[in-house]
Amino acid sequence: MGKGAPLRWIENSYLKTYLRGRGVEIGGLWRKFKVPSGTKVWYLDRLSADDLARHYRELNSRIVAPDIIADAQTLPVRALDFIIASHVLEHLPSPLQALKSWYEALRRGGTLLLKVPDKRFTFDRKRRRTSLQHLIEEFENPGQIDIRAHFADWVKNVSGRRPGSEQYERELRGLMEQDYSIHYHVWIDQDLEDIIEYTRSVWHLDWERIVFWNAHFYRKETVVVLRKG
Repeated sequence: MGKGAPLRWIENSYLKTYLRGRGVEIGGLWRKFKVPSGTKVWYLDRLSADDLARHYRELNSRIVAPDIIADAQTLPVRALDFIIASHVLEHLPSPLQALKSWYEALRRGGTLLLKVPDKRFTFDRKRRRTSLQHLIEEFENPGQIDIRAHFADWVKNVSGRRPGSEQYERELRGLMEQDYSIHYHVWIDQDLEDIIEYTRSVWHLDWERIVFWNAHFYRKETVVVLRKG
């Protein structure tokens, strides 16, 4: 157990007090977020449990079987009391589309719990931060999203392959054929704050910011709780 584990346990115990009623956890994969007793959670992922196990062959833990198989960017459910998205937003080609969809899926007073890794503390540290303008352009022009460029950035700066080399091309081709769930985007805590503020000021999404915890040496992620007004 790492030095920060007790602190994270305390934080998660506090966060779960905002999760009441019926909700969805997106991308639980192998670890469910603990919720209060009596709370109903449906688990959503883009693949079945068997397909997830094949996709993530590196995992030794048992996969959480999804109740709903759907695209996290366009939730097919409504009137939820809460949504949990822990280390999900960075995996999505269009995070702004996801935030819009999640807002629409919540009832008034519903809660969104977000956990997003801070690139400074992860294997993404060599990658360039995704700008808000980049997200806006891709949201407004979804047909122009350069999927290959996102995978190429991953292969170069996470896998450490030299662009143009045989290893680089082979890994890039393999990940794209598999549609592997890479981090399409990388941020620090300030970027996430700017993204949320954009949805409030430009789209007029009525988010009340309940919690905003910056990344820290033991947390390595930004933690946000938003309530729909």
